[in-house]
Amino acid sequence: SSGIYAEYGKQWYQRRVRGTSDVNITGQPKDGVYIKGMFLEGAGWDKKNCCLVEANAMQLVCEMPTIHFKPAEMKKKTGRGVYSCPCYYYPNRAGTADRASYVVSVDVKCGSSTADHWIKRGTALLLSLDS
Repeated sequence: SSGIYAEYGKQWYQRRVRGTSDVNITGQPKDGVYIKGMFLEGAGWDKKNCCLVEANAMQLVCEMPTIHFKPAEMKKKTGRGVYSCPCYYYPNRAGTADRASYVVSVDVKCGSSTADHWIKRGTALLLSLDS
């Protein structure tokens, strides 16, 4: 599995994208929480290598595997080959007058492309597909 990091408020959490099936999750994690049901827009996800890949033709979003969020020490700098992927509540990234859509940025491995490539693609994580 691949470690990914994000800042939420003033706390930092390490994310571990599970490379195995959810049937192996038998209970709550010792630290943190499992998040299931996130979507990736503007890219595909390589489950074997735990990294971003080009999406299949006509694929707008793909489901992300379960992610283990747990407390971690703050990293000083995003490493090479890592994309700081924004995560939004819903596809309308601008949000509404009542609530912003942006939640957190999550560092994910770029795969064979650069972070700039995924920025130009508008790659983002979504918590919901409903507008």
